[in-house]
Amino acid sequence: MDFDRIVGHSEIIEHIKNSVKNNRVNHAYIFDGPDGIGKMSLAKAFAKMLNCEKGGTEPCNACISCKTFDEGNNPDVIYVTHKTTVISVDDVRDQIVKNLALKPYKNRYKIFIIPEAHKMNEAAQNAFLKSLEEPPEYGIFILLSENYNNFLVTILSRCIIFKLKALPYDTVAEYLVSEQGIDREQAELYARYSMGNIGRAKELIDSQEFREIRDKAAEITVRLEAADMIGLYDIVDEIKENRKALDSILEIMYMLYRDALVYIKTGDEGRLIQSDKLTEILTVAESSGSAALIKRCEAIEDTRVKLRNNGNAQLLLETLFFKIKEK
Repeated sequence: MDFDRIVGHSEIIEHIKNSVKNNRVNHAYIFDGPDGIGKMSLAKAFAKMLNCEKGGTEPCNACISCKTFDEGNNPDVIYVTHKTTVISVDDVRDQIVKNLALKPYKNRYKIFIIPEAHKMNEAAQNAFLKSLEEPPEYGIFILLSENYNNFLVTILSRCIIFKLKALPYDTVAEYLVSEQGIDREQAELYARYSMGNIGRAKELIDSQEFREIRDKAAEITVRLEAADMIGLYDIVDEIKENRKALDSILEIMYMLYRDALVYIKTGDEGRLIQSDKLTEILTVAESSGSAALIKRCEAIEDTRVKLRNNGNAQLLLETLFFKIKEK
């Protein structure tokens, strides 16, 4: 993995390169962001660059260090793993503390990459803190996190924190076209659903479950237009139990209402995100006005927030669908 293979995050890459150029490499870094956003790619490119025998701000890809890194057997780059839902104190002691006591085999740095570092429990964090407080000159820690607020303040104060941001949808779409070989229309669809996350976009492309959820959401959106009170409760009963898919269903409904609103305003099918669901979009557009669609979108977003905060799915869905039925 090299920096030139990473899409986006240019400010973080520039900061990293400048730290090497100016000989100001810190002992600990946190790359924070959702799964698939590019944390591991950045960590690997950084680690490879740090131990490249030729130095500089780009790995040479020709030295022994670079080659062993690419082969996955560089002895001085250690990936910390865990077998349970948390990273335990034993994981830290066995994989970090013991290895840190040994000097690098033949590289400048001994680098520890810690995926899902936010899963360290308090005991593990306290054990890790001891290594972090007085690390040897050769010790580098790269923590990959989905919520840096889970870390002790004493750990945060010793780390440089990079918060990875979502990429522009156009950037994700262009990547999917050029690197994944899918057509532009589909690329734009997956880019939108990925929320600017290339890793998530790639997963969605191969996900049969996602395609089934999209079809289900489109079906529900159309059924709601004609549903009476009994039909409304039937729909609630169908989807309330599948909490995992519920947010995705509501997100897709939101996108369909958005497309219906765009069609009402412009009449241009080329502006639709989900043009493959044109029949459903036209059904909604023909039976709803602009003001009603805007209210529906706002109601869906409010419902999604409350569901994430463990609100009662039955009551929230009933309330949402009542609002959707209002003309």
